[in-house]
Amino acid sequence: MLFVPGAEQRKLDRSREATADLLVFDLEDSVAPDHKARAREQVADHIRSVGSGDPEMAVRVNPPESPYFEADLEAVVSAGARTIMLPKSESPEGLEKASATAARLEAKLEAPSGSVRLLALVETATGISRVEVLARADSRIDALCFGNADFSLDMGLPEADPSTGVLLHARCRLAIAAAAAKVTPIDGVCLAVKDAAAFLEEGNLALRLGFEGKLCIHPEQAEIANSIFTPTADQIETALRVIEGWEAAVADGKGVFPLDGKMVDRPLVAIQQQVIDRARLAGILEKA
Repeated sequence: MLFVPGAEQRKLDRSREATADLLVFDLEDSVAPDHKARAREQVADHIRSVGSGDPEMAVRVNPPESPYFEADLEAVVSAGARTIMLPKSESPEGLEKASATAARLEAKLEAPSGSVRLLALVETATGISRVEVLARADSRIDALCFGNADFSLDMGLPEADPSTGVLLHARCRLAIAAAAAKVTPIDGVCLAVKDAAAFLEEGNLALRLGFEGKLCIHPEQAEIANSIFTPTADQIETALRVIEGWEAAVADGKGVFPLDGKMVDRPLVAIQQQVIDRARLAGILEKA
């Protein structure tokens, strides 16, 4: 997921060149208060002009408690946006308010009910302390995203290492809550924009923690994220061998089978099926 500043027309125009799966046009942190209305109008105009397609588009609106929220949501949903990132997600009430507003807009625009989806950006100590509740707060929620920069600020950690301490704890807790609620966990940003090695290290740890993607603040980071979260040829080959072996074992009436000196059972097969699913989503393996 690549953030694109909503107040910068040049970056909006060039955003379609990015290799990200999802462009997140930002109306919140990257936009100064005096420019909120102009950014809102620019983003809405851009969404109308490019229509649907790849990459997919989302908008980070201002928080539900802000004076900009209602106008943000109406403008971008009316323009065609159907994925909304909600910053400062820390209470079920805030998510429910966003959902209710989305429902009113769907009715007004005669759009299908439930077509507006929510990405909850959890970026405060309060939000992390309630993340299990937030994950299940509304049926519109498709993902939990970790806002590590604001979380570090809230915790008073200006030089926090995301691989240790309370930041690692927060990442783990969010990933577990998302998995339990069957929504997608997305890891936070790497602020070292020009340090590819640092991003690669963060992203690989995110993958091992159970995250399914990463927030990016530069197009080059999106390319590295793709390399991390897209299965390799060797991983795909292994997954296909496991699934083929499982199908043969089931046909033979068995619930486990040996492969490469290890016993394989249903949970391990399910993990390998996720590898195949990710490969198909990435377009590197044909869909069955």
